[in-house]
Amino acid sequence: MTKQVPRTWALRRDTLARSASAGHRGTIAQLTAFSDDVDDALASDRLDGVQWLHLKFSCSSLLINLGALHANQDAVTAGIQCARDALDRALLPELDGQLSYNVANGLSALHEIDLAAWRSAESTQPRGVFALSDRDRLRETRTLFAAAGHSDEPADVRGRALCNLGNTLDHSGRWLEAYQAYVDALAADPTNGNAAGNAAELLRIRVARGRGLSGHYAAVYDRYREQAQQHRARTVELAGEEVARRWDALSPSGSAGHTSHDGDPLDAYQQWIKDHRLALTVAVEGLGSDEPRWDSAMVEAVTVHIDEADPPPIFTSMNVLKAEYLVARRLAYEGERQLGESPYAQHPADTGVYADTLDMSLYGEPPAQLILAQRATLDLLDKIAVAANDHFRTGMSPRKVTFANYWREGDGAQLRAGLPIPEQVSSAAVALAELSFDIDVEGLYPDAKTLRNAGTHRLVHLTHHSPTGVTELAHSSIDAQALVHAAHQSLRVARAAYIYLIDLVQDQQDAISDGELFVSLPLPDQH
Repeated sequence: MTKQVPRTWALRRDTLARSASAGHRGTIAQLTAFSDDVDDALASDRLDGVQWLHLKFSCSSLLINLGALHANQDAVTAGIQCARDALDRALLPELDGQLSYNVANGLSALHEIDLAAWRSAESTQPRGVFALSDRDRLRETRTLFAAAGHSDEPADVRGRALCNLGNTLDHSGRWLEAYQAYVDALAADPTNGNAAGNAAELLRIRVARGRGLSGHYAAVYDRYREQAQQHRARTVELAGEEVARRWDALSPSGSAGHTSHDGDPLDAYQQWIKDHRLALTVAVEGLGSDEPRWDSAMVEAVTVHIDEADPPPIFTSMNVLKAEYLVARRLAYEGERQLGESPYAQHPADTGVYADTLDMSLYGEPPAQLILAQRATLDLLDKIAVAANDHFRTGMSPRKVTFANYWREGDGAQLRAGLPIPEQVSSAAVALAELSFDIDVEGLYPDAKTLRNAGTHRLVHLTHHSPTGVTELAHSSIDAQALVHAAHQSLRVARAAYIYLIDLVQDQQDAISDGELFVSLPLPDQH
């Protein structure tokens, strides 16, 4: 028998509309009381679990939205708790993505409220500096947005979650990851004009700062500007009239640049790189160039004192880092290619003789290539930190430097002394510090760290039957899809870190005073 919703609830819902005229605080009080009534009804069996879940979800959405609008932390916190309570009961898995989205929205709102107070006292610092002090909350926010965005939720929910993920990343200077999030949002929901507008604005700012490939960025900017303006009504629905007007005001660049250099369509390796955005270039689409050597991201010039090394060691560092990334990338591709050619049996080109362990496991070069590529890619991150320590002369012993421990002073919220922090604009130092915090089981890139640790210190193999996942035991097994995903994830993280390091050097260049020797190495084929 279907349980009836208690009459007192109906009266409360009628009251909510009337209380809005008395101010938002009255509405918030009514919603909070209504949430308590719903809990009492569940406990007394006047509601079944599914009815309770839908009501708690509604309360959560209303409290978070109203609290965010009026900077009311108590309302946002109450809304987050409603969503967490519903998630803890796990009554309707198909609603988990939307509940996670609510929690992430609430956490993001709390961050914005606290940020506004911080800005009033520290107005000269970029917002990313505050992000480090709020890093735990922001990490959970990003993780939940990503979970909702890559779930089986309806397209509009995934699009909104991924757009919000892009915003949180962009606020911390993580523009490359933010761009990917906006692209993913539009793949989920092409009508999301707000995601398109944010992508266009990201590229506009890069051009304005003189960073990257201005002609290419401008051409891609034009594409997203048009998409944002085409879906103006949807932007109003998602983000409001004021945001829609921002995208209306974006003017065309008139760029004749390429939106993408797609490479040789018959070269499977090039197409794999393009499709997964793994080219080591500052281009946001394609390979960045039609030249044979298109992995072109590099530090182009630095300033040094007269008595310092010439050329500066940073050029050597970037060359080594790039070469190792390219080797790891090709190793991952070969492993994935051979695994695709022979997913359930030893690849014909593999010369090894392996014992049959009778558990549908697959041994041999293809899975080993993927595991080694993933491990090598993340080892590269530590070397990126070593290169930064050397270039910025921040004083750590190279043997003690890791990607996880370098960017911040100890476990605190302060960036390492000596790293450049521009005022009023996004900081690459913040981007790298926050990225290091996301390579964690609780972060945005959990697979990268767990598989790397297991693949480095223990024994991991591929199986098509009941994989254990990555464990702390001597042996772990993983399925093919998870292995390929971890390799892609690690390559994307390393690419982002490499490009953020280039930005970090440029941040230093932008702040350097006149009167110092300017050193610029010639690029290949330039004279």
